[in-house]
Amino acid sequence: MRPPDRPNARRDLPFLRSGPLSHVHVDAWPLLDAHLDRWDYTRVELDGRRMTSRPAAHRHIGEAFGFPEWYGAGWDAFNDCMGQFVVDHDGERVAVIWRHLDAAAATAPATVAEVGWGLLEVQIGDLPAQNPANTTRVELVVFAVGDGPDFDRPE
Repeated sequence: MRPPDRPNARRDLPFLRSGPLSHVHVDAWPLLDAHLDRWDYTRVELDGRRMTSRPAAHRHIGEAFGFPEWYGAGWDAFNDCMGQFVVDHDGERVAVIWRHLDAAAATAPATVAEVGWGLLEVQIGDLPAQNPANTTRVELVVFAVGDGPDFDRPE
């Protein structure tokens, strides 16, 4: 049998039941870490403890993704900067590792929903600010890593 030539988290991590934003239990982190290493993912780390309001979330997103200084607390700027991020990382596999999602959700649940939605739009390739003729793409996946029954791990 020919080895796979494309990453597939559900194949490599068969315990995953969540998605499209996969929830991985901290106990399964070594398995996810090995999967990301195997497929040479560029990693972007988000810390939910730094995302407890809309402005704080956007500041942290800007830092994590290396957005320019002018990036502000809004989704239009996110779309513009993320479009450039995709151009700059064309062809790369990018994994967003979102830790402490519960801390952000406890104080800014609507912002967590917005951030999740924005990241998943990038995951499916829907970048409103990007010219449709632009063919640059990243293979972006989003993993929330945490504790509790809502996070997947091997039985």
